[in-house]
Amino acid sequence: MTGFVPDAGQPQATTTDSSAFSVGALAGTMMSTAAVANTQSQVQKLVDSAKSGGFAINEEGADEYIRVFRDFENVVASLQDVLFSAGQRPELGGSDYAGKVAAHAQLMAQGDQQSYETALNSLSTVVAQARQAFEEAKKRYAEMDDEAARTFGTAQV
Repeated sequence: MTGFVPDAGQPQATTTDSSAFSVGALAGTMMSTAAVANTQSQVQKLVDSAKSGGFAINEEGADEYIRVFRDFENVVASLQDVLFSAGQRPELGGSDYAGKVAAHAQLMAQGDQQSYETALNSLSTVVAQARQAFEEAKKRYAEMDDEAARTFGTAQV
């Protein structure tokens, strides 16, 4: 068996929300809490589908997705390291205006639910979940392949 094997018995997810399972939706500079929650929910559906056998993918295909997700996780981790430095209050001078700009810069980096830190943490979670889904789908595919070999392996043509 090769390739992607969807389970026709599984209900198909339908959505009119264009941000559904869109990692790109997380890449925006400012994100709403609702967009993050929606993306995380869609990725969790992918994980649940993989765990329940809703989709399976062969080893070669899965390994490439998993590699890309791991590379992405490494990039996000590097960005988080850089962000730590960016979250330090910049020294811009002693004026009131410089203080306000410095506080705003710090807030943008690490200050609230719409900061870069929050976005990167959410992205990190989503990418890790997606990788886990493909790892699970790879296992399911191997199980299906083994089952097919047991069932049809001794069949005479």
